[in-house]
Amino acid sequence: MKPTTAFVITLFVVAGAATAPRALAIEAAQASATSAASSIQPLKLTVVISRYDGEKKIGSLPFVLMVIPGTDRPGDGTTLQMGSEVPVPTTVVKDGQSVASYTYRSIGTNLTAAARVQDEGRYYFTLRVTDSQILSEAASTAADAMRGLPRFQSFTSTTGLLLRDGQTMQYTAATDKTSGEVVRIDVTLNVVK
Repeated sequence: MKPTTAFVITLFVVAGAATAPRALAIEAAQASATSAASSIQPLKLTVVISRYDGEKKIGSLPFVLMVIPGTDRPGDGTTLQMGSEVPVPTTVVKDGQSVASYTYRSIGTNLTAAARVQDEGRYYFTLRVTDSQILSEAASTAADAMRGLPRFQSFTSTTGLLLRDGQTMQYTAATDKTSGEVVRIDVTLNVVK
């Protein structure tokens, strides 16, 4: 065997031996990531927006979101949008005449949630709730109701929550200044098994 050929064979064997532990480490990391991903369970997050007139419940809207948690950071998250376009009467003066017209306004609910796995069976959620609605006639002022003018209410909340499987938490309550209506948000977490 020529010295050059022996050197090339030796170099090839040494290079192969050096890359073998690296290849094993990559395979082990991939197997670990696959195992961790397969052990992550989806989460069912139930968000209930309730409205109260004093202590009397006058409305309740439940929303359910499926969220896949991340391990070291929040997962990609889930977004839900539910809404309608509502006609709002307007009056336009054209050639000295009052002409009834309509514009449309979006009302509804937008939810965004993301989660990550914490210690001891807990999950950390980031949750954003944006809600808008037409106030009921009872919540509107008498003058507005007589003129047929709609009144709109809007509500926005962004928070972080730490929840366990089966836990329900009321994380916010807010009172509308004009109507006195109280909006409360309850969140329930269930691990999907």
